[in-house]
Formats: sequence, C-alpha cells, structure tokens
Amino acid sequence: MTQNLKQQSLTSLDELETIVDADAHAQASWDDIRSHLDDGHERFERFFEQSPAPGSEMNLYHSPTPTYLYEDMKERDDGSTGLYEDAGLEDTAAVTERIGVNKAVVNPTLILNLNFVRERDYAVAIMQGYNDWLVSELDDYDNMMGNLIVAPQDPHRSAEEIDRLADEDDIAGVQLLGTALVPPAGHVSYDPIYEAAEANGLPISMHTSGAGMKPFPEQSYWAETYAEDHVTQHPFAHIANATSILLNGVPERFPDLTFVFQEAGIGYVPYLISRLDTAYHEFPSEVPALSAPPSEYVSDTCYWCTQPLGHTAETPRHLAWLVELVGPENLLFAADAPHPDFDTPEELFDRVRAYFSADEVAAMMGENAVEVYDIE
Repeated sequence: MTQNLKQQSLTSLDELETIVDADAHAQASWDDIRSHLDDGHERFERFFEQSPAPGSEMNLYHSPTPTYLYEDMKERDDGSTGLYEDAGLEDTAAVTERIGVNKAVVNPTLILNLNFVRERDYAVAIMQGYNDWLVSELDDYDNMMGNLIVAPQDPHRSAEEIDRLADEDDIAGVQLLGTALVPPAGHVSYDPIYEAAEANGLPISMHTSGAGMKPFPEQSYWAETYAEDHVTQHPFAHIANATSILLNGVPERFPDLTFVFQEAGIGYVPYLISRLDTAYHEFPSEVPALSAPPSEYVSDTCYWCTQPLGHTAETPRHLAWLVELVGPENLLFAADAPHPDFDTPEELFDRVRAYFSADEVAAMMGENAVEVYDIE
C-alpha cells in the first residue's frame, strides 16, 4: 500500500469537526441499579441489600485470576492515576473531554456478565434498573450518549424495553452483550429484539468481556490467568456471533439493522470475512438464508471498533493495510475510556492519516459513528 496520493492528508486532529468514542464505559453500582428498580422487582432489591457480593453471586462465575488483583491497574507505570472498573459517568466524561473526544457512546462495565444470569426475571430486573439509571444520569452530560442493555434471557420483554426507551434523547443504540450469549446472535430467538431495534432505528452494539467468560472456546476453561483469557475472549466471541448473524441471514430478515462490534480491535476482521465467504461457496446448501456472499452484507450491516489498536506505532503501514482490508467506511474510532488501556484519538489518527484521504480519516474518527448512532 502506498501513502495517500489522492488528495491532501489531514495533519492535525484540530482539522476534524467530530471525534466520537464508539465504546466508552461507565460504572453503575448495585446501589444505583437497586434504586431504579420498579415495584415489580422487590425480591431482587432484597437480594442486593443482603448479598455481600451481588456482582459475583448474580452469576457465580470465576475469573482465572481474582479480580481484586487488578486493582493495581489504577496506578500506571508513569505514576499517574488510571481509572478502572469503578469509574462512573463523571470520570468517563472527564477523560472523554481531556483526550479531545466530542461525543462518547457509553456501555456498561459492571454488568458485562449479565448473560450468565440464569433466572429470567432477575436478568430483566437488572436490565430495567440499569437502563433507568443510565437515562437519568445522562441528562447531566452533553458529551455522552448511551446504549440501553437488553436481557437475551427474555427477548420479548427486551423488545418492550427498547420500545419504552428508544425515544429518549440520550439513547444511541441497544447493547446485546456478546459474551456468554447462548445461543449465538444469529438465532431466531433474538428476532423480537432485532425487530424492535430496527423499528426504532437503533443499531445493535455487541460488547464482549475479557475475563472469566467461558462459552467459547471450550479451551478457555483451562486458561490460568487473565492474560490468557484476554487474548482470546474478545475476538473469539465476536467471530462466533458475527458468523451466526451473517450465515443465519439476519441481514436478510432485518435489512435496515446494523451491528457494532466493540473492544476486539480489527485484526481478526479480514480473516473472518474471508472464512465466511469460503463457507458460503463451499456449503451453499447450508446457508440458504443468503442470496449473496457474506462479504456483500458486511458493508451495510457491520461496523468494527478500532480499540485496542495494539503496539502498531512502529509499523503504521501494517495498520493501514488492515484498515484498507476492513474498509474505512466501516470503522469506528473507539477509545474504551476511561479504562487504563484506552486509545487516545492520536493513536489512530497519527498512524493512518498519511495513507487515507481527509474524508476517509474523518469518517473513521467520528463521522461514521455520527451516522450509525444518529448523533446530533
């Protein structure tokens, strides 16, 4: 790939009108969720009051390394203070402003393990409590919007939740958590969620978690450390869900619905698309729902968040190759603020600006997200 010769490249972030973090985070405490439960969830309010660790007891999952050992992530190597799981909306807003992001789309942190909840009513209670907390809190922050969460344990009540909150000014999309999603995202059981999202003009965001989440692959049950888990869990969960979505014809059933895949970077995407097209051509009788190869649906259906970029500062051309393969029109800059491993806008901008036109860079940095999430 040669450097951009089509038109003059951008030279500074100041030349961009909009920078959007398509994957920010904010922590709602269990007290926050409990305080927003409606009258139909008294039993779970008592659980929150009595449990010494509701976050663990809600699903009884175990990370390979105890989570409390990662408290040291709050202190960075340079002595500055980072933010991790306990960051609230105020912290996220402050980091977003500090790194020069105009808008951020907020996802949950505490309840990334919602899909492990076995009791339907409990999952619905968490969904409702979190969403009402989010809507009430976002009123105070002009630079943030949020994805409301749904409970895949009950697709019909999740669809009702989308209809209930879709018109809220601060709601940008729907968060269908991708880790431990069983069955995977292309299954017809989720059609009520997709129908409601499409009808309300909301994209489906899919976030994964990198610790202790064990639905795929089975080998990850033997991971001994968080580091082992973190390498595989984000991309492998997305590969499973994107494959399910595309090969089971979700884009045919819901042609106006889009999906955003968060926090796995983009290195896996060209490989995934190639494998999908190969499967389509080799096993056509097994994918009757599609009238064209999966790659032809991806450009209209799938968007991929850039974070984490990884250690690509010394080889920006390699990152540019990846961007070219995936397509700048389908990339969304994501910082993952305020987690201590977040990417600043400079980390993407400085590495790709010489290889792409000003319009393509502007699209990646914010304009694509403005369109996908209907950001004003």
